[in-house]
Parts: sequence; structure tokens; C-alpha cells
Amino acid sequence: MTRLAVLILLFAFACKSDNKQVENHKEQQQDTSRIKNREPFDLQVRKYEDPKRQTWQDPKFVIEALGDLNNLIVADIGSGTGYFTFQMAVPAEKVIAIDIEQRFLNYIEDRKSEMYDRQLAGKIETRLTTPDTPSLEESEVDVVLMVNTIAYINDREDYLGKLRKGMNRGGRIIIVDYKVGKMPVGPHENFKVTEKELINTLKKTGFKVEIIDNESLQYQYLIKATNSN
Repeated sequence: MTRLAVLILLFAFACKSDNKQVENHKEQQQDTSRIKNREPFDLQVRKYEDPKRQTWQDPKFVIEALGDLNNLIVADIGSGTGYFTFQMAVPAEKVIAIDIEQRFLNYIEDRKSEMYDRQLAGKIETRLTTPDTPSLEESEVDVVLMVNTIAYINDREDYLGKLRKGMNRGGRIIIVDYKVGKMPVGPHENFKVTEKELINTLKKTGFKVEIIDNESLQYQYLIKATNSN
């Protein structure tokens, strides 16, 4: 009887240990956003605002791909330090800088407080979110920009479905992310999302893919789609 009790206890302990390992593995898979948090904040800011980024990121090209932003509301998802936010705010009616880290949003607010052009600063709103939702109200925005962000979203089909609900009919989205292959910038290969994979997901969630450009940017591809429904 004692021996049987010991065996039962050992079996229960082994199952508990296995379940814990499974849960830890799932947690790692579900929260890839933690990858960004491994670096000190000041180092992340320096990377985001690195002058060399003007060359390989080519923000002018990316913003031009968005089309005319006059009188439109734009969502900058994964805004970081506001690298694109501030530039888009010039022509747009409003830009919502959305990020999962409050310290990035605080950084944007600090920059806004230092701006001489108070009207321009007033066109920028910061919004904290979580990795599983864009935190947009229904039909709130006309244009969406996602740069170097889609790879950190685990359930992309669910996320893009929620995103569509936050866009006006005919609204457009530009997604820029890293090409597959060894490069001096960008995430590890295991965390990259291929153009094919992203295009399939966009189509599944009701977007109409219009442009696939993997030539214009040095390390990234650009996909443009519209909320056709």
C-alpha cells in the first residue's frame, strides 16, 4: 500500500512538472513582445532614432506609400518613439500612436510638450494597448501603418480581424517588416513573417492586397492592402 502511494505521488509530480514546462513554452510563444524589453530603454531609443535609419528605413518612401493623408485619421501601431508618428502628423488630421509600452508613449508625450508648433502637437494622441488588440474603436481610423511590428503579434488573423473593425470602409493599411535572410538589422529569423504568410492572413481577414514591394527598401518588404468590405 505504501509503495503504491509513493508511485502515485511520483507520477503526479512528473505530470505537474511536464505541465509546467508546457505552460512556460506557451507563455514564451504567446509573449514575443518581451524580446523588445531585453534591451535597456535608452538603447532602444538610440536604435529607433539612429540617423542611419533614414537610409535603410527610408521613411519618406513609406509615408508616400500611405497616399494622401489630408483630413484623415491615422493609427501608427507599434509607434515606438514616434519615428513615423510626428512625420505623418504634418499632413494628417490626427495620428494615434499606439504601443504596448507606456515608456514609449511617455517619450512621445515629452517630445510633444517640447514642440513649438502646438497645433501640430495637438494632432498626436498616444494610446496604450496590449499585444492582442489594436485598441481602436469601430471605424475610428482611415489609415493604418505598422512598421516592424507584425512579427510580435502571435495570433495575426485574430488581430487583423479586430484591426479591420477599427478601420473605415475603403481604409488602407501599410505593413512594413523585415525580409527573410541574414541582415544587420531586425529580429532573429525565427521571428520573421514572410510576405506570403502575411498576404494569406490579410486575405483571410477580408483585406484586399494591392501592392507587394520587396525591392524598394533595403532590408524590408512593404505590403499595402485596403479594407474592401
